[in-house]
Amino acid sequence: MKDFKKAALLSTSVLITLPALAQAQSAVPGGAQALTQVNGRSPAADAEHVDDIIVTAQRRSENVLKVPVSVTVVSGDQLLQRGINDLMAVTKLAPSLQVAQDNTFSVRGVGTGTFASTVESSVSQVIDEVVLGNREFATNAFYDVERVEVLNGPQGLLFGKNASAGLVNITTTRPKLGKFSEEGDVELVNRDRPVKDGQGIQLRDTINIPISTNSALRINALYSTQDSVTYPMVNGAVRNDLNTLNWGVRAKYLIEPTNDLSIYIIGDYNKSRGISGRYDATFRQFGQNSVYPAYGLQAGNNNLVYTADAPNYRVSETGGVQGNISYSFANGMQLSSITAWKKLNTSYQFDSDNTPINFFDFNQNRIKFDQISQELRLSLPSGNAISGQFGLYYYHSSDSEVGFRGGNNGLPSFVTSGFPFCINPTVLGPPPACPVSNTSFLGQDYRFTLKQDSYAAFGQLSYAITDSLKITGGGRVTHDKASLDMVENTGSYFVTLGVPNNVTKQSTKATNFSFKIGADWQASPDLLVYGFYGQGYKGPGFSNTSPSPGANLAVRPEISKGGEIGLKGRLLDRRVTFSLSAFYTRFSDLQVQSFVQSLRTFVLSNAATATTKGVELSLQGRVSSRLTLSGSASYVDAKFDDYPGAQCNPGQTSNGCAANVNSSDPGFVGVFNAAGYPLPLSAKFTTTLGADYQAPIGRGLDGVIGLGYYHRSPQTSGLGTIFDIPTWDTLDARLGVKSHNWSLTLFCKNCTNSVRPISIGADGGDANPTSGPPVLTFAQRWSYDSVRTAGLRGTFNF
Repeated sequence: MKDFKKAALLSTSVLITLPALAQAQSAVPGGAQALTQVNGRSPAADAEHVDDIIVTAQRRSENVLKVPVSVTVVSGDQLLQRGINDLMAVTKLAPSLQVAQDNTFSVRGVGTGTFASTVESSVSQVIDEVVLGNREFATNAFYDVERVEVLNGPQGLLFGKNASAGLVNITTTRPKLGKFSEEGDVELVNRDRPVKDGQGIQLRDTINIPISTNSALRINALYSTQDSVTYPMVNGAVRNDLNTLNWGVRAKYLIEPTNDLSIYIIGDYNKSRGISGRYDATFRQFGQNSVYPAYGLQAGNNNLVYTADAPNYRVSETGGVQGNISYSFANGMQLSSITAWKKLNTSYQFDSDNTPINFFDFNQNRIKFDQISQELRLSLPSGNAISGQFGLYYYHSSDSEVGFRGGNNGLPSFVTSGFPFCINPTVLGPPPACPVSNTSFLGQDYRFTLKQDSYAAFGQLSYAITDSLKITGGGRVTHDKASLDMVENTGSYFVTLGVPNNVTKQSTKATNFSFKIGADWQASPDLLVYGFYGQGYKGPGFSNTSPSPGANLAVRPEISKGGEIGLKGRLLDRRVTFSLSAFYTRFSDLQVQSFVQSLRTFVLSNAATATTKGVELSLQGRVSSRLTLSGSASYVDAKFDDYPGAQCNPGQTSNGCAANVNSSDPGFVGVFNAAGYPLPLSAKFTTTLGADYQAPIGRGLDGVIGLGYYHRSPQTSGLGTIFDIPTWDTLDARLGVKSHNWSLTLFCKNCTNSVRPISIGADGGDANPTSGPPVLTFAQRWSYDSVRTAGLRGTFNF
């Protein structure tokens, strides 16, 4: 492993001297070998033109340059070349998409403002036309993916479940009729890490088997193991599954009994274990009067040493079955039925304080989730004066969870076991003995079952006024019902984080009409001008914590209203494609967490309004048949218009926070209105640039060079600049050889080792002292892209 790391780094030192920047926008599957004659030009001539990219952003296969909406497309080839192995890593190729801890995503600066699973995600995830209703599904690794589309702005109109901020549409490769093939890849990596570098291996394989002349079976398999990003200094006597292990299998069967009928069935199962890549947490900065340095703990912007004395583990299983039946009528209409069942089981526990002392040792949860969905869609033929689609949709999910959070605030056991704390005392009796036995000094527990039902009818029609001018209108009527059965804080604690022994049995419902109206003008064969205005919708839910006994925990739907104008087209005789868009969207009844000081916990409510506006640009150019360049950029201004109830930080003197000091409670820090603050998970400016160069180097062999550059201005992960992740600039590089059916590539990601966390937050242990004011200590979490990775990748196909 050390030898290939040295070789990769040596190759990288050569690559970074090249003037080009990396990674082209990929084309339809097959790349240059799939080129056919276009507009009278020969395939050889078209080798110097950018190929068409086919997407399903409007629930039908279309050229991305003809789709009147902002969308970033990442092909399967592009994912493989850049080593993009999961949804979190896609952010390096899609500037509008950002990610933080706990599978939280944002588009155009707007994401889910809570870690609670009792509300939907603002950025929805769709795989093979099925909406996934729990963000835990986003942890699954990619395999046999044909393309990923990041659709910017509200997208709930056509895609089933709500997506008020945006949507990630993932399409895997369908079975190929009449062709036996096998393809796969092996990836070995070495990551920079203190004390001892981390290593990893990933293997993926796909077999396509023709069953008959009109049917085929496609089987995918994945195995991956990765060392943790941080170096662990942990208690070996407790369970610590820090490294990750993932494996999965997917089977896809396609049969076309007639030219008009298609039946497509998919079944999959995935299992992963380990906390790395998600719960890798370290200290960034100790606050004034922090007790942590006395225990020999480290802190720093590049600190990657992880310390714990409590168990750390995570086990997740996902799977399901879905079927898509499609029938084409003689008049060109197509009727599709998509039926799906998905399930998820997850169990985790991690040491929340990241210390060898029990300040806040326990954060544990068990999740059992399953969903069923049914969609029926009728599509009108394209090419007529009137085109579009209509549909009905039903979704049901059940989510059962049990959890506990707590710790002893750093007090030694000989102190906590006595009166008045009474943490697992040896003798029970009247004071000064302990009358009760408490589980921990601080504690919070819960168990709940959340059930959700969604019914919808939708439609979108386009009318061609002329051959070049088209108007579009669509609407969706959605009726959502949800019920929550929850019991909180039945355990015994010296300080309960929430309402003790609280029982909640509630239901909520909402009916909404969301819509979209727009027009697009094909000003020339190579230029599309479009604009639209619409309203998005995110369904109701519940807070997972009660602010008072018997309180109403329901939160209202989140509504977004706004529009977009844009240009798409080709330049320089099809050598360059471009997309330019400007957008403005306002969100009302934003579902965010507000801090309740008396309970020392967060409660979810409709506490904010926000606006996001900006500009997006993407370019792809074929300089020659050998060199392709690409670039995309996003400028986003996303801010709260109103956010009362935001928690003051310890020591904060702005926004009236100093006036909230309560002498009777030295731990009181108060709340303020965060109007004007940037939304968490937003960055002003993000860009990605790239270049690919391929040239013959011998008989049947090509040499391949690729470079990629990613820039992101400071990204906020909390309220205030103190939580800003600094500007991030990374360089990816690869050097390899390829033949018709194999390739071998040396690569590095984040070659200059620009170390950046994915989130920064206030530490819970220092923030809740037993005496004196809270201390503002900063913790940070890491992803696999946070550090330099060098590796070797081999692919094969036959």
